[in-house]
Amino acid sequence: MTYSNEPIAVENQQFQPLLHLLYVEEPDFGCEGVPETGAVCGSIVAEDDTGRRTIPIEEQLLFASRLDDNTWIGTVQGNLMLLDAKKHLLPLNEAEQMWWKSVR
Repeated sequence: MTYSNEPIAVENQQFQPLLHLLYVEEPDFGCEGVPETGAVCGSIVAEDDTGRRTIPIEEQLLFASRLDDNTWIGTVQGNLMLLDAKKHLLPLNEAEQMWWKSVR
């Protein structure tokens, strides 16, 4: 499924998409190892109404979140929610909220 801002019926509610997370890339350092300075980041390739983009995410936030391939962030009745690949609606946890603030 590609990005559309059309509401999605989920669990008898209307989910309004804001961002479609196509895939998540965990940090990979190969033979160089973890960098000594700076934040260790992965990235999320996502689509929204402005198009496709790659968004960095700190490793700590990524591993504390449920952000994964083919998940969505959107709203239900004005509340930010995560729609996972199995079509379960979940309120954003603290890590997801922190990342979302950096995206918007």
